[in-house]
Amino acid sequence: MRAILRDGPVIRVSDDPDGVIGEFLEYALSAHALSGRERTELADDLAERFAPDGRGLTVPDLFVAYRAVEPDDLPPCPEEVRVELGRVELWVLTRLRFRGRPEASAVIEGDEVRRLLSEVL
Repeated sequence: MRAILRDGPVIRVSDDPDGVIGEFLEYALSAHALSGRERTELADDLAERFAPDGRGLTVPDLFVAYRAVEPDDLPPCPEEVRVELGRVELWVLTRLRFRGRPEASAVIEGDEVRRLLSEVL
């Protein structure tokens, strides 16, 4: 189970070597600041977006988070992750290539995505 580590405004997550999960949480929270909505409205929106049949999150040209349904939905990853796809709800979090930063992805189970979102909210 990953843990959230706050470093001022930066969110770090244990077992997140490329920082993708932390960036995902920061983008999810930034929706609150940019929209002017109440935090409870944001929590409801994120719960809907990351429900098992949710639509995920896209920050154009920066980040995308989506549910993997087919093997081709997964980025290059270990075979044991691919095997879990049919048995476990998996989400792909991808930082897109931007300003010299390389593209990087993390594959994470749905329950953990929702737990992490709940913790940062």
